[in-house]
Amino acid sequence: MPVSQKVKAAGRTLVGIGARKNTNRHWAKSCHEFRYYENLLESPLESAPRPADAAQPLPDDPAAELFKRAVRLLAETQGDAWVNQASIWHMIKRLDSTFDPKEHGHANFLAMLKAFDSLVEVKDGESDQVVRLR
Repeated sequence: MPVSQKVKAAGRTLVGIGARKNTNRHWAKSCHEFRYYENLLESPLESAPRPADAAQPLPDDPAAELFKRAVRLLAETQGDAWVNQASIWHMIKRLDSTFDPKEHGHANFLAMLKAFDSLVEVKDGESDQVVRLR
């Protein structure tokens, strides 16, 4: 933990890597981004695609809850319900540096965003797509 504080104090980005069963949760959360070895080693063919009938998030889906929280925080901070799509991913990683869409059945962030179309509205903005909660 002191190492992570020194790295951050120096203005550097801290990316951590570790085994899921041996990694201290607090260490992983102290990193700007954290990856588990197991996720790095998994090939795209090994990850099971989400079934079509499970494309809509469940009410208690942790990925959907984190996604909604990120959008709400950004909207509150900016004073506008419409937030840049790219900002959402950065906020999610700030809230949970260990978050990986693959662990929730999504190939990447954009696939997760598409799966959450029942939660959000998306439209073209000036430089990026913008999103707001329904």
